[in-house]
Amino acid sequence: MMSSIEVPGAPAIPGETKPRIASTRTDGQLMGNRVGVNNMHDNFLRGMELAGKDSAFIGHRPIAADGTPGPYEWLTYGEVNEKASAVGSGFAKLGVAPKSCFGIFASNCVEWTVVEQASYVYDQITVPMYDTLGIDAIKHMATETEMSLIAVAPGKLGVLFDLWPSLPLIKTVVVMGEIPSKYSGSAAAVDIPADAQLISLDRVATMGKEGGLAPRPESPAGPSDTCTICYTSGTTGTPKGVVLSHMGFLSIVNCVTERIGLGFIPNFDNSDVHLSILPLAHCLERCLHAVLVGHGARIGFNQGDVRKIMDDISELKPSILVGVPRIFNRIHDQVWAQVKAKGGIASALFHHAYNTKKENLKNNTNQHWLWDRVVFKPVRQRFGGRLRLIISGSAPISLDVLSFLRIAFSTTVLEGYGLTETSGPCGLTIPSDMQAGNVGCTLGNCMFKLVSVPDMNYFADSPTNPSGEICVKGHNVFTEYYKRPDLTAETKSADGWLHTGDIGTFDSRGNLVIIDRKKNMFKLSQGEYVAPERVEVIYTNSPLIDQTFIHGDSLQSVLVAVVVPNEEFLRREIASTPALTHLTAENPTLAALCLNASVISHFISVFDDWGRKNGLKGFEIPKNLYLEPKAFSVENDILTPTFKVKRPAAKNHYNDILGRLYAELNAKPSKE
Repeated sequence: MMSSIEVPGAPAIPGETKPRIASTRTDGQLMGNRVGVNNMHDNFLRGMELAGKDSAFIGHRPIAADGTPGPYEWLTYGEVNEKASAVGSGFAKLGVAPKSCFGIFASNCVEWTVVEQASYVYDQITVPMYDTLGIDAIKHMATETEMSLIAVAPGKLGVLFDLWPSLPLIKTVVVMGEIPSKYSGSAAAVDIPADAQLISLDRVATMGKEGGLAPRPESPAGPSDTCTICYTSGTTGTPKGVVLSHMGFLSIVNCVTERIGLGFIPNFDNSDVHLSILPLAHCLERCLHAVLVGHGARIGFNQGDVRKIMDDISELKPSILVGVPRIFNRIHDQVWAQVKAKGGIASALFHHAYNTKKENLKNNTNQHWLWDRVVFKPVRQRFGGRLRLIISGSAPISLDVLSFLRIAFSTTVLEGYGLTETSGPCGLTIPSDMQAGNVGCTLGNCMFKLVSVPDMNYFADSPTNPSGEICVKGHNVFTEYYKRPDLTAETKSADGWLHTGDIGTFDSRGNLVIIDRKKNMFKLSQGEYVAPERVEVIYTNSPLIDQTFIHGDSLQSVLVAVVVPNEEFLRREIASTPALTHLTAENPTLAALCLNASVISHFISVFDDWGRKNGLKGFEIPKNLYLEPKAFSVENDILTPTFKVKRPAAKNHYNDILGRLYAELNAKPSKE
């Protein structure tokens, strides 16, 4: 069944006067393309024209010697344009040819954006690098793309120097800031590989201008040319390079422009400012920057410490806030904790106002003439008092938190859906539709369709409840997985349909609703992907563990697990652990041991130690466990005949237990 957002007979939404179906073009043209905007550099020039070259563009807070952050300092559009041209010229003189790759290994900062814009000027391809997938992932990215240059933050130099000897193609490391003394001069504590150099970004810019700027490419990048290669983890843990074109990002910019024209999104200009929180190594933030740049808005960078985000918000007073559910969950929890702490009349008034506005959401309105002024104004003021747009993306957000944002901030709150392979968002909710639980309609640069998945009992041609794997086709869909035609063919059909691995359906209003995952990979609430089979293999290598079932929930930030312990080794562990030795004399059954709170607590600690010793990231280590005395088997329908865990069956079998594990975690006080 082919399903697009144009659902026949979709009822009108109360109070909505605009057409709610965004147009989709499939004839090779960019919908709403602005004349002369053919690549991301053109997009920047358009934004500079709209804002004015002397208008502020990107800002940061300088940190004093005592660690105190100062007020935001800004570079203008004109200054960034000039510096990007110089840096791009410097990279070209250092051997980065048009359409060749270089790496960016840094957290969000002003220099990240300057280097990104430099790549657009000289048609170079950026490869964002990050170490959350492990050190080997960085080596893989650098080797596969054959890059000769990496731009790196000073704080990442230690990691890079450990790797540099195994990266013979890396001839230049550009430090995006001041080079620490231990890495430079005669007293340097490290050796730079032969025929390689360590150089500052400022020196690169100076070099770029010496003797005149390097000639720009004779043929500027076109819409179909590669803009960036963003690596994402695969089921085996080996990152795969998602090749994204200029067209992919520009089509999203154009679709947002059209939605602004329809009144679905507030208009952006230079009075708007966004606090950059999500990493630029991931597509959502990268795409958002493209949209803001194309409309001449401002971008302020946070201090790099999530614990200081509220201080940055108070200083910057953003009008746009985009984040993952984990950030909004924290805001939700903090506000409700303050309400509870106040108690008395203040708490009762807040609850009454909240419930009144929650009821009004059913009528697709989140404004109230009294409660917005009396009760919720302090919440808005705490976030600067200027928020006009809030967007949650990267992972599903809970219905309660989404409703909270709409009620407490009384502004436009949207939820998006997308993947790295769709250059970021491919679907977005409509502001006048405040019924939570969906991710809206296609953004306008692509089409959706559902494909039946019989093994999971999802059928796109069902007359009563059509559902299936969500497939996306359009200008935003990735070109290929870099140097992996086999993986590309598995994910992208010959006629251009991207198979997302998500299972979805359409509600009565034509909105896309995500209901399941086809692929055995979890996306946690903070946007991290986890390949459960890989984690399970690591844990079953422990002598204490016979079998394990790792489970993740896209509304949660951590994993939980069902574990079948090895009885022999478990009893040995108990006998050698002072806090548990008393159980040896009691000689309880395995079932009794699996229910013992002290044993479970110790097992969680062992799980944590084993995971860290074997290189798992914190988010890959389950934080709560259920010890199962009965082995998984073919007979109880949890194993296949080849002894692999049947994930849907295991999830269904342990559904109540998994819910309880998360409830126990959520009941504990947060350590953050």
